[in-house]
Amino acid sequence: MSAHTATIRELRTDFRSVKKKIEQHGEIVITDHGAPAYVLKAVISQPPKRRRPLDYYARLLKRQPKPMPAEETRRFWEEERGDR
Repeated sequence: MSAHTATIRELRTDFRSVKKKIEQHGEIVITDHGAPAYVLKAVISQPPKRRRPLDYYARLLKRQPKPMPAEETRRFWEEERGDR
């Protein structure tokens, strides 16, 4: 067989050499009784995308209650004091 093919028996008994062929050529044809039956390809994996780190301080500020304006605060405390 040529360098781009391997038999099912080779795949079963000598996977290391079949793996080397895949690494060299990118893909190989697996034959069954001399007829092409399967194609094995190398999977090219991409590195995982890096996520942006979370900005915990920004999240904290977003979730905190908004401060009352000065005028509203003054009115609130005047109501709380009552007629003292």
